[in-house]
Amino acid sequence: MRFAVVDVETTGGAKDANRIMEVGVALVDGCEVVDTYHTLIDPGTYITPFVVQLTGITEAMVQGKPQFSAVGEHIAELLKDRIFVAHNVQFDFKMMKAELKRCCIPFDPPRLCTVKLSRRVFPGLPSYSLHNLTESLNLPDFNHHRAMDDTLAAAEILKLALGKVGEEGVMKEVKNLKK
Repeated sequence: MRFAVVDVETTGGAKDANRIMEVGVALVDGCEVVDTYHTLIDPGTYITPFVVQLTGITEAMVQGKPQFSAVGEHIAELLKDRIFVAHNVQFDFKMMKAELKRCCIPFDPPRLCTVKLSRRVFPGLPSYSLHNLTESLNLPDFNHHRAMDDTLAAAEILKLALGKVGEEGVMKEVKNLKK
């Protein structure tokens, strides 16, 4: 199976009022990360102090970076014909779909949530937040709320799940799969 593990950092949670300011993508074929992509993005809007505190991404860091419209086609090409995977997939999917829609690029891939997958494959853990889950699974610590670090942590969780229940077990959690 071909997966695109994605994490986005945004200016807020509402897809219409907020924008992506960082994207991380790990392309996973089977259990192997075969490529990665990361970029900061100028969201063209104010980054609130809360988001700066959460992510560490400042206005100065995104100044002069490309806007999403400049990288949208490339990102869409990376995600094409892959299962879109994220920790709390609905958030990353809705933000990515909104940004791609602004670029007139249709986007409705099959989706896999590593939170839901982990609850099924690794039951009984005290928390399924990305940070706590990586600790429970003895994965390396990472820089939380930064797109590439979160992406690679989610990719490791996906690989562990594939190793434990196989492709068939993981595929039971994929939504919107067109046959």
